[in-house]
Amino acid sequence: MTRRELREGVFLLLFQNEISSVDIPETAESCVEAFEMEINDEMKALAENISAKYEELDQIIGKYSETREVSRISKINKTILRLAIYEINYCPNVPDVVAANEAVELSKKYAEKKDSGFINAVLGSFLKDKNDSK
Repeated sequence: MTRRELREGVFLLLFQNEISSVDIPETAESCVEAFEMEINDEMKALAENISAKYEELDQIIGKYSETREVSRISKINKTILRLAIYEINYCPNVPDVVAANEAVELSKKYAEKKDSGFINAVLGSFLKDKNDSK
């Protein structure tokens, strides 16, 4: 499984979790049954790690979202942003620019057309501040 496939699987698992409001293991089980998704232990672990940091990730999203409050960001976009910001902050083996680019690609595939610009702007501002503080 490629990193891109892993990332997309985690995104789908997190999004399903966001709309179902059950824990990650139960969400994973229902995704396997309902959608015949291939979910492995690495996906579940990454999804659980991300979901444990929702509050922190949402604070970062709120800081860099100039046009929308976090509560008004669609669940798809919020899930994509949480995943990207988590990768940028906690996955040293994933280059920051790759995490941001992959988030934009996920948005092109799953979100509204205009949303990729919003996601790119939020992540671009976040990365600019992160790089300026080095």
